[in-house]
Amino acid sequence: MLPELLWIVGLYVAAALLVSAIVRRSSRKGRRHYVLVAGNHQMQIEGYIRTLQHFSRRTGTDIGITVLLDRSTDETGPILERMARRDSGIAWVRRNGSDDVRQEYEKVCERTEAMVESSAVDSRVVWLELGQDGKRLNI
Repeated sequence: MLPELLWIVGLYVAAALLVSAIVRRSSRKGRRHYVLVAGNHQMQIEGYIRTLQHFSRRTGTDIGITVLLDRSTDETGPILERMARRDSGIAWVRRNGSDDVRQEYEKVCERTEAMVESSAVDSRVVWLELGQDGKRLNI
């Protein structure tokens, strides 16, 4: 009789923890939109994007990803094009060498405005410059 009672209590506790985790995950407010500034990163760019997507699934955070391709001469562009076709949460923009970073940021924000504004929750843009030793700018 006692083992059956312990099983019932254990299952009840497990169910309560599962419901609590689901509620906590679904009630997180906020959205992050990552802007990655990438150059010749053909060997790393897919890993960066997959890592951000894994983080999103693991934490329940809704994310969008825009890659600003900065004077790339390798295969980073075709890789991004392929990934953007498969996933609607990924966009990419090729940077012109004549514009400064702030003007380029404004262009990226205009292009990704629909993604950011489509969510009813507050959004936060995280700017990551991949070629700058992890330099990070939160806006």
